[in-house]
Parts: sequence; C-alpha cells; structure tokens
Amino acid sequence: MIDQEGKQSATIMVVEDSMINQRVLNNLLDKAGFTVQLASNGMEALDQIERGLPDLILLDILMPNMDGLALCHRLNSQKSTRDIPVIFISALDNTADKLSGFAAGGVDYITKPFHPAEVLARIGTHLKICRLQRQLAEKNRQLELEKQKSEALLLNVLPIHIAAELMEKGICVPHSFDNVAVCFIDIVQFTAAAATLAPEVLIGELNDLFTVFDLIAEANNCERMKTIGDAYLFVSGMPEPNDRHVSDAAKAALAMVDFVRERNRFGRNWQVRIGLHVGPVVGGIVGTKKYLYDIFGDTVNVAARLQTLSEPMRVNVSSTVYRQLRHEFAFSCSLDVEMKGKGTQSTYFLEEWRPSSPLTTA
Repeated sequence: MIDQEGKQSATIMVVEDSMINQRVLNNLLDKAGFTVQLASNGMEALDQIERGLPDLILLDILMPNMDGLALCHRLNSQKSTRDIPVIFISALDNTADKLSGFAAGGVDYITKPFHPAEVLARIGTHLKICRLQRQLAEKNRQLELEKQKSEALLLNVLPIHIAAELMEKGICVPHSFDNVAVCFIDIVQFTAAAATLAPEVLIGELNDLFTVFDLIAEANNCERMKTIGDAYLFVSGMPEPNDRHVSDAAKAALAMVDFVRERNRFGRNWQVRIGLHVGPVVGGIVGTKKYLYDIFGDTVNVAARLQTLSEPMRVNVSSTVYRQLRHEFAFSCSLDVEMKGKGTQSTYFLEEWRPSSPLTTA
C-alpha cells in the first residue's frame, strides 16, 4: 500500500522466534517504508493483533508456545482476522510442510535462508492483491446497496407480487383476473383548490389523504393500484382470489369516507366521490423504462363512471355489487342513470356495513 507521497504505508507483523531473523526482517521492512510489529511466538502475536490489525503477517512455523500453523488456523477461523494475508517464512522446505502452510490459510511460502528482494516482492504482490480484493468487496457492497434501493423503489411503485416477478424473471407477463373489486376515488373540486393553494400545501394535503387511504386499503385486504393527480384507484381480489374481496373493498371505501369526514373537523374541508364495481380485469406492466402496473377492462371503466355519477362523500356501486352485498350492507333505493357506453343502469349508494342484519333496504 502506497501513501500520497509514494511511500509504503502498510503495517507488517513479523512473528519469528529467532532474534537474528527478527532484526534482519525488521531492518529490511523498515528501510522499505513499512511499519513493523515484532512477536516471538503465536501468543505474543495474538496479543498485538487484539490491539490493532496488521496489513500482512510474515510467519515462522517452528516456535514455542504456539507455532505458526496453529496461529494461522486461529486467525483463519475468526471473521476479524481471516482476511489478513499470511506469508509463511520457514526453514522447512519439503512439499508436505508447504502444503500444511497453505492448508492452514497461508497465501504464500518463503523458505529460509531468504533473499531480501524476494521477500519484498512477495509482500508487495500480496498487499496489492489484498487491496484489490477490498476494493472489489466495497464495489460489491455498493452494488448490493443500489440493488436494495432499486428493489425498494419497485416495491413502492408496483404491487408486491408484480415487483417480485419482475426482479426474479426480468419481465412481467400480463394476467387475466376473473373477479376483482375495483374502486375509484376522486377529490371534489381539487382542480379549483390547486389554483389557490400553495404547491407545498396542496401536495401536503394530497399526501396526507393518500397515506391514510393506503393504510385503510391494506387493513382491508385491498391494494392501491395507482394515483392519477387527485384520483385514487384500489382493488381487492387480485392477484390471489379472495372470497370476501367485494365486502373488503366496500368496507375500505366507507372507512375512507369516514376518515375524510373526521379529518375535516380539524383541517381543510375536502370531499370525495367514490365508485365501486366488480368483474374481470387484465393486469400488466406498461412501459419499459418507467414501470407502471395498470389494470384494464370494462370493469375499470364502469368503476370510473360510477365515481363520476356519485355524490360527494358517498360510495356509488353497481347492481352487481349490490346483489353480492345486499345481505351484509345497507343501501339506498336504486337509481336509474344513463351511463356512457352502457345505457340505463341501476346504481345504489352504499350506506353502512350491517354484518348482523339478514336483510337490507332495497
């Protein structure tokens, strides 16, 4: 490792029981610009390592108290020290001894008597390798952080199952769903308010409303599909079928109206119109760079038109929803309305949940 002035800046630990070899190695490394730590056996080396990790260790094998192989095994078994490169420097020069050194975790093996230039060359090589490995590990860590950020972003903008499929396969195949409750919510007079409110106030209000809408939807087994300006779209019954998906969506819609009504007591006065319908939809991702998961089909169109035909602070539902929920919820009398593309349709206002009531007004 080289500092900004071109000098060696690494710390080398020499673990050697021969005082002569210690002095020779100490002088050699000191002249090369390294910081040197000296230890006479494995136990002394461990004591010093606890006070500060060296960048590389030159390790003799035959030593009292704890020999070099035992020390290397010890270092290799601990997370904090396993990445310190260990170069054995020993008089044992047969193949079996060298293999024992590599098996213990050593990265290199120098036999005594050693040549100073060889020692410095091998130290420099392994310090460079270690530095490159650390740089690679840091790049991998940064890549993992970026991956986690990307995955978190996908989970924020896409339904969980869609994000999971996209991350696993790289694509998302469109799916048809036979029976989905679709609910549209629109804020009354929002466009007019946008012309008079400061941008930060307007966005703050919208954020507060939609944040609680998200919580209400989640609590009722529903999922927000998207928002478009002041419009909020949520569904129930996809991707997994849910026998109570229409009821869950109706409860969520009523809870959202109650929330807005309660919030109006302490803040700015908003009103919402809601439309709820149930039927088949197709879901899929639109776009290749900016992902948007959307749902399509006549069911979505009818839910949107029911919202348009609704009254402020009321939930307007189709006759299909009414037939499925009439024993569990209270409804207004039916209203015949002209719906674009559908002709005359019977609609109902959802009034309240009555789980214990066998009959409702019709």
